[in-house]
Amino acid sequence: MCRILVLLVLASSVVATAGAVESPQVFDPEWQIELIAAEPDLVTPTGCCFDNDGGLLVIECHTHFPPEDYSGPKTDRIYRFDDSDGDGVLDRKRLFFEGGTASMNIVNLGDGSVAVATRSHVSRLRDTDGDHVADQQTVLLTHQTNAVYPHNGLGGLMLGPDGWLYVGQGENFGEPYQVIGTDGSKQIGGGEGGNLFRCRPDGSSVQRVATGFWNPFGLCFDTVGRLWVVGNDPDASPPNRLLHIVPGGDYGFQFRFGRAGIHPLQAWNGELPGTLPMAAGTGEAACAVAWHEQSLWVTSWGDNRIERHRLIQHGASWKTEPEIVVQGDASFRPVGMAVSADGSIYLTDWVDRSYPVHGKGRLWRLGRKARSPSSESSQSPALTEQESIAAGLLRSDGTIAVEKRLSALESDDPFIRQAAVIGLVQTNQLAAIGPGQAMTNEQRVGQLAAWRWKELSDPESLSADQRDQFIRRGLADDSNDVVLLSLRWAAERNCKDQLPAIRKLLDKDDISPRVFSSVIAAIAYLETGSASGRSRDPAIEKLLVEFAGDPDRSAMLRGLAVRRIPDVAESPTDQQLGSWVQQQRARPFAMEVVRLLAARGGESAANQLAAIADDQAFDVQTRADALAALSRNAERHASLINKSSLPKQPNEIRTEARRIRNRNWATEETRPNKEDIGAWANLVGDGGSVDAGRRVFFRSTCANCHMHNGRGAKTGPDLTTLSGNMTKTRLLDSILHPSKEVGPLYVPWRVLKTDGSVLTGLKLDAAGVGNRLRFQGADGNVFEVGLDEIDQQEPVEQSIMPTGLESTMSIGELRDLIAFLSETSPGDVKR
Repeated sequence: MCRILVLLVLASSVVATAGAVESPQVFDPEWQIELIAAEPDLVTPTGCCFDNDGGLLVIECHTHFPPEDYSGPKTDRIYRFDDSDGDGVLDRKRLFFEGGTASMNIVNLGDGSVAVATRSHVSRLRDTDGDHVADQQTVLLTHQTNAVYPHNGLGGLMLGPDGWLYVGQGENFGEPYQVIGTDGSKQIGGGEGGNLFRCRPDGSSVQRVATGFWNPFGLCFDTVGRLWVVGNDPDASPPNRLLHIVPGGDYGFQFRFGRAGIHPLQAWNGELPGTLPMAAGTGEAACAVAWHEQSLWVTSWGDNRIERHRLIQHGASWKTEPEIVVQGDASFRPVGMAVSADGSIYLTDWVDRSYPVHGKGRLWRLGRKARSPSSESSQSPALTEQESIAAGLLRSDGTIAVEKRLSALESDDPFIRQAAVIGLVQTNQLAAIGPGQAMTNEQRVGQLAAWRWKELSDPESLSADQRDQFIRRGLADDSNDVVLLSLRWAAERNCKDQLPAIRKLLDKDDISPRVFSSVIAAIAYLETGSASGRSRDPAIEKLLVEFAGDPDRSAMLRGLAVRRIPDVAESPTDQQLGSWVQQQRARPFAMEVVRLLAARGGESAANQLAAIADDQAFDVQTRADALAALSRNAERHASLINKSSLPKQPNEIRTEARRIRNRNWATEETRPNKEDIGAWANLVGDGGSVDAGRRVFFRSTCANCHMHNGRGAKTGPDLTTLSGNMTKTRLLDSILHPSKEVGPLYVPWRVLKTDGSVLTGLKLDAAGVGNRLRFQGADGNVFEVGLDEIDQQEPVEQSIMPTGLESTMSIGELRDLIAFLSETSPGDVKR
């Protein structure tokens, strides 16, 4: 009787007072958004899903950092919203279930039950008597770990078309864990970051599906069975990622190497061998993804928006073209998402930026203005030919020979290679490949990746001695990619006995910059047992400074060390750098010292640069680099600049001095219309000096937003590997028309402040999570805006890269700049 009275009290009608709540802005004219429920009827909601009878189940979380004086329930609740009068509006709310801690997501299992993911469990809830109230609870998975943070344990949840239940696990602060099923099957780990697991709907047969996430919180399948994930990102690495998940995929992030996501042994977009790239970047704190009307829809808690991503074929995977459909203010914090039978999308809204539960919450309906079904089909694109090839490589029926999979490892498509890797593992063909069997570089990478995955998903399948043998052989390999993967494996398994072999790599003068950075990072990690949680790692910097200051090392290797030292590092001092370069004047080292001094700026650094520029004992290119770096201190060093322009000086020195002194090119040769690319290409011509172009890059505004070989800013794309990807004509076109092609990761935002002022810039890390947003303007300067100061924010189509860049330089400078950007970067050719 008591239970019935409680249910009667908790069952109520819902009448949302839309007039008291400002609706988010909808950019698609065919869609509208309406408020369905708000506090006090619904507070701090997270996941949601529809049941078999069309009721919407919504998690109401009361256990996410509750304040000491919190007056709400001590456990979480799940409410069922339904339509009481058949008018298509969810107007009635009833308690479906009460219980659980840190409840994140919910999914319909299709058999009349639902599964709920909390931090520590996945449970099945069933209504056995048809009263729309759960009366049976069964634990399917248990997450055993010492970590207790609410939303970085189990969270993501989705039933696949294959009948398996897919479960996302957050980075768990890198703590050791066990995910245990009902039959005792389990996956163990710790430190590798977020993972994706699967089990049978009864909780048996726990398997690892993919790894390398920060937090795969939102999962969905499209209509042909592709699995998609959105996850939150580490501290210093926007954007969040939309990912196409394939078996055994490693998506690059490992918590053991720091929260920032920029450690040399971490990848965020497939940069390291054996890792896979993202389909697209998303807004901050992406929480849910759903397939609907030929697009993937994504909620962004941090950027207060709903995105729609249309698929674009990309080999055996897909990229997406994102657009923002809904943009709210700081009080719009969408989390969960569920698509109804009538094509509407229901959205849960946390409302407040505060992580602790706060008594606010909303439920929205996003739907077409005409309630009739859309003419757009919800069918996903059919599997492409390349996807079918990848699927074939995964077959375990004995029809695919080992030679075919080995051949596929040489594909340029990382998703084809990944399918071959897992095919070798699943069919046990991997064991038939001898450890010393002669193979190509790409095949040796694939073999190593396969054994590494096998150990992660089944630790007992590979002994420590076997693993060490693979790593030792890989560290001695001629292929950079084999060495990189071996370094990563050695570090993540804490193989300290591999340190001598790793240190030996630093004796190679031909070591590539990428391998050098990874070697230093691996040594620092193995020696200290940890990595910094910040964007800078003191252990790595200490090794770099020691290495750079070692006079017994070659100029090439010392230069690589200096390149990795952040310009904000206190050590070495400007005076130390000046002393080092006087003792070792060779170009590979001196060039990097000049670049570090130039990046630091300031009077002390400028004095060291002036000394180098005026010292004829240095090669002419290094002197010219130092002179060019004085352009920001031209008035203070006018005497040296004037002296450098005299006829007796080498041509390179005179040219830089003239370029510093003459910044007005308006009266130079007549220039064509911007739209006449052919005429511009003829005017700029071929040739140009790579060294002079490097000086143009760092002297002009280019380095304010772009990085090249470790120097510059990370706001725009890194241009180090631009060569080979763009022709000189296309490079020229991108300078003349910077807004012609703006990548989704670099879309600027226009912010209208409450005082009427307007600011434009690129959002930087931690957007929307704290009390202030950080942006970088077109001038390269970073500015912050308080969330309470923002009246409206919206993306703009114009690039942050300033127009008219070509008017700030001579045709000669433009020719040199293009020569520099199109140069093949040395050192990383060997795969």
